[in-house]
Amino acid sequence: MITPQWIANAESECIRNWTENLYAEAKRLFTQDGTHASLLFLFNKESGLISINPVPANVDHDQLNVAVENAVNEHNLYGVVFIGEIWAYFMKDKDHTAFQILDGEMKVSDLNSEDKKEALMIRMENDEGDCLVYLDEIIRDKNGVILKECKTFRNAQTKWFRKKQL
Repeated sequence: MITPQWIANAESECIRNWTENLYAEAKRLFTQDGTHASLLFLFNKESGLISINPVPANVDHDQLNVAVENAVNEHNLYGVVFIGEIWAYFMKDKDHTAFQILDGEMKVSDLNSEDKKEALMIRMENDEGDCLVYLDEIIRDKNGVILKECKTFRNAQTKWFRKKQL
């Protein structure tokens, strides 16, 4: 992996470069190993990457979000990149289930196994309100494991920097 340079006063561009590089490396490692550990990369404004933290397997999504939001505020973080395998739901046309998930009536983990998909997710947020998410659906079969085409979401709703921005 090429380690991107961190330049003061160009933080937004630098964290996007880091995210793109981490995404490429995560895909490479996943393809090689068939799995990827959950990791948090924490950045501050002055020096860039300051910490890489493994996320224990027994931490659920809500616990992780609270922990990251607390770290953002307690340590005055500039940005966070999360890499990990998740359960995802890919919307269909005129999809009632998608609205239930978006409205918080249900979680993806509540869905039947045929309705949810495994995905490799790379999520970046920063204190400028930027959010970038890469989702690659994971296909496991008798031949091994592959990643399907990526879905990219830019400027998705931030989760970890809400309090800091208020």
